[in-house]
Order: sequence, then C-alpha cells, then structure tokens
Amino acid sequence: MDTFLNSNWFRGLVLALAVSVSGFALAACGGDEHEKKTGIVEGERFELGPLEYNVLFTRPLNLNDVEDSEYLVGQPAPDPDQTYIGVFLQAENLDEDEAHALPDSFKLADTAGHTYENLDSTSSYALKPGAEVGPEDVVPALDSTPQVGPIEASMVLFVIDDESLELRPVEFEVEGEDGPASVEVDL
Repeated sequence: MDTFLNSNWFRGLVLALAVSVSGFALAACGGDEHEKKTGIVEGERFELGPLEYNVLFTRPLNLNDVEDSEYLVGQPAPDPDQTYIGVFLQAENLDEDEAHALPDSFKLADTAGHTYENLDSTSSYALKPGAEVGPEDVVPALDSTPQVGPIEASMVLFVIDDESLELRPVEFEVEGEDGPASVEVDL
C-alpha cells in the first residue's frame, strides 16, 4: 500500500511540476505583446500605460469654413476625391513622478483596410505627436488655445480618400505601452 501511495504522490508531484513549468513558458512567450484594445467609442476614456486618452469628437474639415481654416493652417487644398478629417482628443499622464511621450504617429483605418497616417500640422490646435506629457499633466495644456477653444481638445489631422468615408466604421488607432487601442470614430 505504501508503494501505491508513494507512486500516486510522485505522479501528482510530476504533473504539478509539468503544469507549473508550461505555465511559466506560456507566460514568457509573448510577454512583450499586448492584445489590441477594441470596442472603444468616442467619449470613452481608455488607458495605454500611464497615459489616459479620450477621443471627444471627429469631423470633416473644410478649408473654406472660417472655423475650420484655423485647424488647417498651412495645409494645401485636398485632392478632389479627398477630405481632411480632424480627430479631437485629450490625454492625461496618470504618472505622478515621470513624463511620458505621446505616440510618434496615429492612424485612421477603414473596413477595407485602407490606412492613413496623421499629417504634420502648424495649427495652434494641433496635437504634437511624440511630445512629452509631464507628470500628472494634460493635453491640451490648461489655458492653451485648443483647451479654451470650441472643442476643448487637441486635433490630430488626416487627409483621407472620400471612399473611406463610406467604409465604416472608421477607426482611430493609438499605439501605447500596453496597446494598441482602436477607437471607432463617428464620421
């Protein structure tokens, strides 16, 4: 009887050890990869590492509109089959000790797989990709032009093909420490 108990005990110990080792191996594989955060909509806050984002508003922009011309400073007229899109967002660094950088770029993607990278912009409303956000600071900065403007958010500017306006949902893609995240924008 003692041999039977010892052999069952030994098998149980080996099985527990095997499960533990395989669990550690699985945890080690892909430890640097994160699952894409999806299902986020405009107005819903989401975190990527220490940065919290809120995409407030997205809309087409027109060079001939007085308000929109301030968002499109220095931009040429788009091609006849293209439209400027402004994605307006806020970001906050939740870290009380260290600054963290915004992503170097952002993308819009339609359901057909067309992707568009943000444009450089000299508008005073423009978000500066790659900019450092200080400990517990916000973007746009308090009392800045975009923060006191009509939308109270910084703009990420895109030019997209008109065809993509119909290939919805269009998603705003944000890279981050534990991202990326994809926000469904309302066009």
